[in-house]
Amino acid sequence: MKTLLGWLLIFSCLAAAHAQTFGVVDYNRVVNESTFVKTSLERLQALETRYRNVLQTLQENIILTNEERQELTNLLLANNLNDTQRKRVEQLTQTARQRAGELQQLRQKPQPSETEKAALERFTQMETVGREAIQAIGQQLVQQLEQQVQQSRDEVEKAVREVIAQVAKEKKISVVFNAQAVFYAENDITNEVIKRLNERK
Repeated sequence: MKTLLGWLLIFSCLAAAHAQTFGVVDYNRVVNESTFVKTSLERLQALETRYRNVLQTLQENIILTNEERQELTNLLLANNLNDTQRKRVEQLTQTARQRAGELQQLRQKPQPSETEKAALERFTQMETVGREAIQAIGQQLVQQLEQQVQQSRDEVEKAVREVIAQVAKEKKISVVFNAQAVFYAENDITNEVIKRLNERK
């Protein structure tokens, strides 16, 4: 009796499996060949380059007040600066360079006056605070970039899954496997998935 029940169970499972249509998609090819994914990666690379440039500019113009540094950081991170904003960036960097030159001269003076000593101390303090502030800004930018990378990865994965599901439904495919786990399958929907992804904005 148990044997008969076991055979009936196996037979019903095979019948159900036969009723389903299987398909495969080469996920690696989708990721590597899709312009949708490439665009997402290019956007992240552009953002990383921009953050690097911001940090480099801040390091080259270190002797600023906290307010000036924050203003410069905001301007450098902004998109499409107008003429007034570009002029302000030039003013801030010029101020920082001028102070750096003064600091250099003050450090080389063998017997500075009281006024010069005060200026030396003030600029040295600004330099120290500036280094610490830039380190903190660098950490913030790294965190922001990591968040953007994760968000972009999630968006890409969601889009790929949506397109795979869409193509599978249209082709009446019940289950889609990753091609890396399958040796042979007639229903390879990889090209169609790449094509549909590339049509996305």
